[in-house]
Amino acid sequence: PFWHLFLMISFPKHTCLSTPSQFAALQNFGKYGVEILVKFRSSEELQALSAHRQSGGERSVSTMLYLMALQEITKCPFRAVDEINQGMDPANERRIFDLIVQTASQPNTSQYFLLTPKLLQNLNYSPAVRVHIVANGQEMVKYSEWNMDSFLI
Repeated sequence: PFWHLFLMISFPKHTCLSTPSQFAALQNFGKYGVEILVKFRSSEELQALSAHRQSGGERSVSTMLYLMALQEITKCPFRAVDEINQGMDPANERRIFDLIVQTASQPNTSQYFLLTPKLLQNLNYSPAVRVHIVANGQEMVKYSEWNMDSFLI
């Protein structure tokens, strides 16, 4: 569940169904929503996840954990995540990557495609993970100068 994933990376959270306040609107399911309450610092109270309260990295962490929690109740052959690590600080990026590797390495789970222009060095991989690097552009390091050992353990 979502709360379990948040606790695994040491952040409390709570989710609830947001319902309309007026009785007439109760029949309009378009007015319902999911409200995610999070806190990233011990000195804060739980707050609704929004574009105005949390940083981009905090929203990325919350979104990724929510998507990973949903996969426990939905089945599909693969999942594609595009640049979810953008805006994350290195500690959270490493935590989320570790959870993705741990989740994707389980038997009978979906494949993950993580598309990103950057990865931290010395991330933890499992034998079940395959990394494909596509490099393109004038500013890219030449293949002969690329230090693969700094990215793969």
